[in-house]
Amino acid sequence: MAPALLASAAAIFYVYQEEQAAFQRAMREATRAMALVVERELAKRETLVRTLAGSPTLTRGDLAAFHQYAQAMAPANDTVIVLSDLSGQQLLNTRRPFGETALPRTVFAEARRRAGPMATLVSDLYWAPLGKQHSFAVEVPVVRDGRVLYYLSVGGFASHLQPVLGDQNLPERWIGSIIDTRGVIVARSIAPEKIVGRTVPPAMLQALAQQQEGAFRTVSLDGVPVLASFSKSRVYGWGFIIGVPLREITSPLNAAGAFALASLALLAAALAGALWVARQLVGPVRQVAQASEAIGQGGAVEPAGTGLAETDKVMRALAAASRSIRDANEAMQARVADALAEAEKAQRIVVQNQRLEAIGHLTGGVAHDFNNLLMVVSNNVHLLRRQRPELQGSTPLAGIERAVATGTKLTRQLLAFARRQALRPELIRLQDRLPDLMDLVRPTLHGGIEVRCEVDPATPLVRVDPAEFELALINLAVNARDAMEQGGRLSFRARPAPGGLAVIEVADTGKGIEPQVMARVFEPFFTTKPVGHGTGLGLSQVYGFAAQAQGRAEIESEPGRGTVVRLCLPAATTQEAVCDGQEAADPGSSVGDGLLLLVEDNLELAAVTQDMLRQSGYAVRHVASGDEARALLAAGEPFEAVLSDMRMPGRTSGLDLASWLRQQGDQIPIVLMTGYSAELERAGRLQFEVVSKPCPPEQLLAMLRQAVERARAARRQVAAAKEAK
Repeated sequence: MAPALLASAAAIFYVYQEEQAAFQRAMREATRAMALVVERELAKRETLVRTLAGSPTLTRGDLAAFHQYAQAMAPANDTVIVLSDLSGQQLLNTRRPFGETALPRTVFAEARRRAGPMATLVSDLYWAPLGKQHSFAVEVPVVRDGRVLYYLSVGGFASHLQPVLGDQNLPERWIGSIIDTRGVIVARSIAPEKIVGRTVPPAMLQALAQQQEGAFRTVSLDGVPVLASFSKSRVYGWGFIIGVPLREITSPLNAAGAFALASLALLAAALAGALWVARQLVGPVRQVAQASEAIGQGGAVEPAGTGLAETDKVMRALAAASRSIRDANEAMQARVADALAEAEKAQRIVVQNQRLEAIGHLTGGVAHDFNNLLMVVSNNVHLLRRQRPELQGSTPLAGIERAVATGTKLTRQLLAFARRQALRPELIRLQDRLPDLMDLVRPTLHGGIEVRCEVDPATPLVRVDPAEFELALINLAVNARDAMEQGGRLSFRARPAPGGLAVIEVADTGKGIEPQVMARVFEPFFTTKPVGHGTGLGLSQVYGFAAQAQGRAEIESEPGRGTVVRLCLPAATTQEAVCDGQEAADPGSSVGDGLLLLVEDNLELAAVTQDMLRQSGYAVRHVASGDEARALLAAGEPFEAVLSDMRMPGRTSGLDLASWLRQQGDQIPIVLMTGYSAELERAGRLQFEVVSKPCPPEQLLAMLRQAVERARAARRQVAAAKEAK
């Protein structure tokens, strides 16, 4: 009996230890994945600042032009670009007017002294004197002809990283923290307003100084005993900590242990009773001993009569204990298996899916409201120009229109960055778009590079995301620039190819690529550049862009003979009317007449849109939901056309309203508006007329006028056919 007790205790202890070890392994993997997320966030900022550092305006020393260029690249108030001299004194700051002399010094002076002039630096958390918030920055040297001219940094508020942390879907009571190289909290999943800016406890600080990653028990800054796991970035030195409250770990294990101990106690009591009864009768005792041995071997025991009431009770107790132990073991094994399965699942998706889904939800959730605001501003500017002709040459109004265009572009680029490629696929005519993009490419090159652009007139249309297309060409241009340090020629060519393809070739006359490197150039994070001079994400983005456009990317290169990258994209087979601001509206197309139904739940946007439509000659009836619009249309109101938002309160969306009108057979046209990319594609697939918010007023009016004229022409044809009968 004693060996059985020891075996049971050992088995329980072993399972307990294995469950703890599996949990800690899952914590370590999750921490490494989160550290990788932090590293990629910093790498994006390094890529931005290195692109800016290559600006020809810095080569010429034209700081005023660079200040304007930097503000255009980072116009948001919560992002700052700073150019400083070699001593750390700021020369310009995008948060301040150019030429202001009372600028502070950068936070990198001491770190720059330790790291050397050519290193990329990521600051620790600091209090921004101009932004008045906790901030951090990434700084790179501006090098020309092997000499450092300036230092350029991009900074942002620490609160930028809070959504990145919040989007990882950590369990509710787990504490996730992003830390800088000093162990100062930069972002935190729980109580960031109290903890950000504080240093981790001394025990954690000591562990961070000695190890790249690890785990141990400690107490969090808000006094909670936790099992903490940490991992640091080998590139930037920042890290990530996950703290799991000990009660979250020990509660289920303690419950299982208590149950097992109770079972062992019951076995011990049975053993004591058996020893006592053994002195009375040998036979019943032998039966009890055999039953106990069976339990020790993991077998089941069935109650059997021994002829003695006392031993009968013991046998019944042993049978119950065997069932309890068996059930407890099965339940514990099931819990361990479930925990391992969940940990493995989390490990697989933490990097691949969670980050992309989180960014997609973050960007998509604000797109509708932000685009509504842009459309309100755009329509008000249009009204001002109509009502106040003397303002036609107004510089402030032109500035507002440029700001609306910039906001529209930024919103689309943000959505494209989230890799939701269905956001804005558009039909691109390379004969027009490729030459226009040269103005975007040239600022990334130095003056010794000649740029050529040739497009075969027979090149077919392609359907791609414009923002991703622009980014792919910029990445190829930057790689070509680095390969032609002494100058050369960069050529962009587009032509048709067999198999229904359009091929875009980007060729340089640089130093080429070694054969052993060619097989890995499209791998993420693979780079042959020195440490601190590249992320390895440029060609990876190009490859991903081509694949997501249902095409492919190819590369050819020989050492000393340059490199050619080909983007083979499928030719478009259909044309869709998408309002993307690429074409100018006919000046006479904005005048109309008749009664329109406007369906829009945003009251500010509805008010300004009504004014704009009335100024253009229409009578307007406004309702705030699809349900109200459907009721009016069903009542036979004589509307010439319907202009409707797609996402509104109530049971009837704009798309539902359009489908209902089509089913009724009414010849009342409907034009849909949306700021959501998925809805834009759905409406396009159903062949409804749809515009993407914000849409220039002239194009919206032109589309309405054309829809009304087509409907009137159709009604005239029907009437003529009836008269002919």
